[in-house]
Amino acid sequence: MQRRKVRSVRRTAPSALRIRTSAATASLLAAMLVVPSATPAHAAGFVDPHTPVGVRPNGGSSHATLVFSDEFHGTSLDSSKWSSVDSKRRDGQYFDSWWKPSNVKVNPNPDSVNGGNLWISLSKLSDTEYATGEIEGRGKFEFTYGTVEWRAEMPPNNDLFGALWLMPPGGVNSVDGTARDGGEYDVIESTSASDSYGNTIHYDGYGADHQVSSVSVDAPGLHSGYHTYTVEWRPDRIIYRYDSTIVRDITDPKLISQVPMFPVVSSESAEWAAGSIYDAALDYRSNMYVDYIRVWQ
Repeated sequence: MQRRKVRSVRRTAPSALRIRTSAATASLLAAMLVVPSATPAHAAGFVDPHTPVGVRPNGGSSHATLVFSDEFHGTSLDSSKWSSVDSKRRDGQYFDSWWKPSNVKVNPNPDSVNGGNLWISLSKLSDTEYATGEIEGRGKFEFTYGTVEWRAEMPPNNDLFGALWLMPPGGVNSVDGTARDGGEYDVIESTSASDSYGNTIHYDGYGADHQVSSVSVDAPGLHSGYHTYTVEWRPDRIIYRYDSTIVRDITDPKLISQVPMFPVVSSESAEWAAGSIYDAALDYRSNMYVDYIRVWQ
């Protein structure tokens, strides 16, 4: 899907700590200080204290160290990890779509139904305008290689769909015939009314040179409750899992990003998705829910 790009200052990925020092002290520092790649993320508070100790990705992974997590406890979105987007999403023939921060909430009661989770709602701005929400880690948490897992419940099929994805901070506008310099990795877009979803990579911009690699994933029970969506990103391989089952395995080098990316969670409205937005309830029944996101390296 095409994205509205928001430029921001690029921040070094948490796993890429750089220490500048003189040659005379370099060896001393090396002897005194051994810093694992995940240390910057821990030091910056990127691991949620509510995350269970020793938790591992559903289905396993080659990455062992938890470097980022959000269990969405508390009363508001953690602004040290996320920005909530405020922008027009798309123009349509019948209605226009927006992303609004007011549609992004955290339920503070973990004992309630869907409590302790991220809620992204649907609202009606006018007879021809609707709003959902998006959060992204742009400029706050970016990483190169790792395993990302979301546990989420998709919104109903009323021109609505949930999307979990990864994006490079520099966008996907460079054209070289590959996604190695950055691609939009849509881990899931739940646009279908059936138990299936799209898994897509966009690269080489969104214009005349745009390229795409996409598959339809069989996803039993997709529209019934929570499921885990996992992507294991290595330098030479990308493995996608749905509830621990491998659903796509990429080894083509041209499809594997070699640059940092940040995580995104969004609920979307579009006329080409299944159902009709005019049938959507403007309450909790149209929400997208996210239980957690976790990243290992």
